[in-house]
Amino acid sequence: MKLIAPEYYTKFHCIADKCRHSCCVGWEIAIDPDKLVYYRSIEGEFGARLQKGIAEADDAAQFILDDEERCPFLNRTGLCDMITALGEDALCQICRDHPRFRNFYADRTEIGLGLCCEAAGELILSQQVLYALRDLFITI
Repeated sequence: MKLIAPEYYTKFHCIADKCRHSCCVGWEIAIDPDKLVYYRSIEGEFGARLQKGIAEADDAAQFILDDEERCPFLNRTGLCDMITALGEDALCQICRDHPRFRNFYADRTEIGLGLCCEAAGELILSQQVLYALRDLFITI
């Protein structure tokens, strides 16, 4: 299976507390089943906080946003308490992946970065155009 990505893809990194529009505010943060099992295993004070911050219904789980629609682990300095307490590997899949995306096709998978992220947008829009305008069109 071919994996296709823009040349700049691996240069992306989250700017965390420097971001003006955190992805940890205002959107539902689903928890994948494997991480939910892991989160249930965390003990101590942080484990209790973790359990309190998760809502479960049927076969789905998500973080409970506060009154300002912030993830319960996004602290006031703009950093993730889950990362500082447990490390980046503790993040659920959506938090690890965002703003990365994948499109699956029969012969390939295409990956990229979404413009919904300030850092990704800056990275994408700062790329030099490598082709002339005439190369965008074909003759029919």
